[in-house]
Amino acid sequence: MARKSGTGLSARDAVYVFGDEASRGDTPSIMSHFYVFDTRQGRTPVATRAHAVDWILRRTHRTPALRRRLHRVPGDLDYPYWVEAGIDPDHHIEFRRIGQTTRTHLHRLFASLAERPLDLGRPLWGLHVLTDVRGVSDLPDRATVVVLRVHHSVTDGRGAVQIARALFEDPDAEPSTGGRPAPVPGPATAARKLPGDYLSYAGAVGRWMTGRRSLDALVRAGEIVEPPRRRPRTRFNVVDYSPRLFGRVRFDLHDVRALGHATGTTVNDVMLAVVSDAVHTYLAERDETPAGSLAAQVPISLSGRPDLVSENKTSDLRVDLHTDRTDPLTRLRLIHESAAREKDRVGRPESIVVEAALDAMPAVCLRHSIRRAVRKVTASTGDHVGPTNTSLSNVPRGTVDDLRFGDSPAVDGFSAPCLNRLLGLMHAVVTLGDSLDLTFSTKRAVMPDPEEYEHLLEAAFARLRSALPATTSVR
Repeated sequence: MARKSGTGLSARDAVYVFGDEASRGDTPSIMSHFYVFDTRQGRTPVATRAHAVDWILRRTHRTPALRRRLHRVPGDLDYPYWVEAGIDPDHHIEFRRIGQTTRTHLHRLFASLAERPLDLGRPLWGLHVLTDVRGVSDLPDRATVVVLRVHHSVTDGRGAVQIARALFEDPDAEPSTGGRPAPVPGPATAARKLPGDYLSYAGAVGRWMTGRRSLDALVRAGEIVEPPRRRPRTRFNVVDYSPRLFGRVRFDLHDVRALGHATGTTVNDVMLAVVSDAVHTYLAERDETPAGSLAAQVPISLSGRPDLVSENKTSDLRVDLHTDRTDPLTRLRLIHESAAREKDRVGRPESIVVEAALDAMPAVCLRHSIRRAVRKVTASTGDHVGPTNTSLSNVPRGTVDDLRFGDSPAVDGFSAPCLNRLLGLMHAVVTLGDSLDLTFSTKRAVMPDPEEYEHLLEAAFARLRSALPATTSVR
């Protein structure tokens, strides 16, 4: 009998598989990407389930990641492998006609879709086609919303964008092929390989120790600044199992870019300043102003690193939000400086060596470490938490010119960020064409009024623009 072939997951990818198991699926590592199509601009929109299934299945050959499932090595003596699998449209593709609705009800549906787990025994994706959406002010009348959900072990945010663009007819989309297949080891082969894995890991730990000492020396010399490892605990940083909620604010990308240009900052800096203002105001209005400044986890792409064999090519910045500052322009400037320092720190060779220890960790060690970390988070109490209080990701989706579903053109796109146990408020910035959507995921127990937070985000951007001197042009 021929041995099964597959593509091995890296440690950076398997983190999400082991993490979901350790948390028992209460915070699934699933990216939920929403695309809005204007059916009024086409003559034959996708209006039936059969049409939707046919459209998707005729394009899955362009997306290898959608035709693979996980194969676990017994005892996790080695990392899981991706192996070829068939697509069952009844399982992977759902079709629903929405009809007349409200923005609140639609957002509740988005949130419920985002928190649904995926079956680890099947290809780790799902697609939901929501047609004839009417009565929602910030969507075209009779819009179709297609929700692509992909497990984070499959790819990162950039990879998910390429998968979507391939499904929605962009001829230049280049989804990852997933690496070179190799024979999947059985338990005996994996066990024989394990001593060598531990030896390699011991060498990586030695390099980690050297890199850590070098980083400490750079900190003492004032060449780099390490952010605080503890931040004040807020209502968003407690373990909570209440239902997920979703919110969305849309800005004109030209306005955001102009504000960044006028202040010498970036689009991401501006959005971080908006989030900082809104979070501070939300907490202050509830007499919960934290004792110190809060911080955001901000993923940064490592796609330029040829040494990384993982599908997830990101690292994390820990950006000070300076929520203890009241002047909008001062806060924006300080956030810009904090982000620049973090980019410098993460890009240092010493930091790369420290982070590389994860890549060499044997599967059994990684699984055990994640389980221990989840138990520690669950038991977390006190006035402080880890290095961040919230998050903000930013994955550009490019132009809308080549994106369509049937003959309906794409007009908007946004995401529902993943949550984790101690980050109960997480944000995503999505740019598609000329629009910028700032969305957030939260939990009902910690933020029962997402519409109020949406208003605070809009007001924060308005305050930032009005704080500019009258002589400053933002166009």
